[in-house]
Amino acid sequence: MRKDRQPGHRLREHGRHRHEANFTRGRKFSSDDLQLMLLALLEKQPSHGYELVKELDSRSGGYWKPSPGMVYPALTYIQEIGYASVSVSSNKKSYALLPEGLAFLNEHRDQAEELLAMLVHLANKMKYIQGAMAADSDATGNDGWLPEFLAARLALKRALLLKSAAGPQEQKRITSILQEATAQINQPCIPPR
Repeated sequence: MRKDRQPGHRLREHGRHRHEANFTRGRKFSSDDLQLMLLALLEKQPSHGYELVKELDSRSGGYWKPSPGMVYPALTYIQEIGYASVSVSSNKKSYALLPEGLAFLNEHRDQAEELLAMLVHLANKMKYIQGAMAADSDATGNDGWLPEFLAARLALKRALLLKSAAGPQEQKRITSILQEATAQINQPCIPPR
């Protein structure tokens, strides 16, 4: 990895949509994506490399477990560029986020949160697929997603597909609807009392 790059640079260049088309094939995340996720996890608490591997594995529901051959070079790199410190105790290295790493993470927080949210999405997707294959899907949503949630997502995708050839006025109308829906979806969920 070149020293003039910073974690997440490819994410900024290409955007998140590059994951949607090829997530089932080959490498799941780039090394830059991994570095950004590691910075986000180190913000929570200093950790050993193995603990970080376990955390990523857990967040993805076991679907994505990066190899030590990916994680340790990424940790070494973020240490070398001054984003994390390392301390050794009992032959184990513990990594901690430095102020420079936190500053970089704050600049790219949306991207880091999106990457970590993608892991949770994968976990839910795998639960849904496993439930569907076992033909014992739980209608309460314990298998990942509620049926009505899936139906609404599918209906939205279909509606947008059918509007692919819409003219400028119709695109503006749809954009307004999508922006309002996105704002409402992004509001915090307040559980019923």
